Amino acid sequence: MAVAPWCAGRRSVVQRVFLHASLLLLLAACSAPSDSPKRIVRSVGLPSELLLVVDQAVWNSDLSDSLTQLLKGPVPGLMQAEPFFRLTRVTTNHYTPSYSTLHSKLFVQLDPSLKEPMMGISHNVVAQPQMEVTIAAPTLDELRAYLYHNGARARQYIADFQIEIRAARLRRKFSKKVDEDLRQVENYTICAPEEIGATKKGEHFFWAGTNRNEKDLNLVVYTCPWDGRDALTPEEFIARRDSVMMANIPGSNPDQWMQTTRVDGRPIVFCELRNVDGQTVQEVRGLWQMRNGALGGPFVSRVSIDTAQSRVVAVEGFVYSPSTDKRELVRTLEASLRTLRKL
Repeated sequence: MAVAPWCAGRRSVVQRVFLHASLLLLLAACSAPSDSPKRIVRSVGLPSELLLVVDQAVWNSDLSDSLTQLLKGPVPGLMQAEPFFRLTRVTTNHYTPSYSTLHSKLFVQLDPSLKEPMMGISHNVVAQPQMEVTIAAPTLDELRAYLYHNGARARQYIADFQIEIRAARLRRKFSKKVDEDLRQVENYTICAPEEIGATKKGEHFFWAGTNRNEKDLNLVVYTCPWDGRDALTPEEFIARRDSVMMANIPGSNPDQWMQTTRVDGRPIVFCELRNVDGQTVQEVRGLWQMRNGALGGPFVSRVSIDTAQSRVVAVEGFVYSPSTDKRELVRTLEASLRTLRKL
């Protein structure tokens, strides 16, 4: 079933949800001069925060456990379990205007007037930037089936939106040194967090990092020849990654270098092909470690094809922060990866 904005004739759920907010907007319009420009306030909310607005009947069913697991289950590719979102839940009848300006919201509701389950996405309804995803179905059984097949997709829509919020902030305020140094090496531009200031240039390789003992953020960009295929296999990517890191990120001793973490000889990675801005991108999440050393942490990579120059371009962020949670650090770097552009 296609995902689309809610259309005329199918608005009963949304109308109930936004009743209070609509009244507030109407009052504001009545009290303002007729020639006043319309203004949308800035959205609010912590990073990774999500408001779940759910019908009481849904929450009283077995779907409450399914929704909790979907939205608070562990983030893939981290060393320890961290919830996917900072989740706040309210029932539909307790959704008040005080929640209207939150940047990310998911509405899960029953609507007998619908002929089939639907997912609707709205942007900047009351505040900006803002995303509201609504999933509704005529019956509990239909809602259960729809969430089973489409819940992860809805979660990814929200996660991508939240990463884009971070990327937009980085585009306004970023490390000028990292951007300038990368332009000289690979003819690419990137918006790295301002605290990243150290850089290193290699052969078709670029590294930038904070050089901290805690909350250490790192970015790498490297290229290799393209063989004409749409994507590397996960095994090929890991082999290429380990070869590049061995050559460019050594440890303090000759027998130490960065490599992908393995268990029983198998790399711990999560790979997915995605379409980003019309381009196929291979996204890889996993763990890294220093060979024969104690260092390690999570990484996320995005691999794309530069057809004009017949090469594979990989941009990666990795974190070292043994004593802290890492979800927000990884997502900050993931936002930076999305700003990579060819000059």
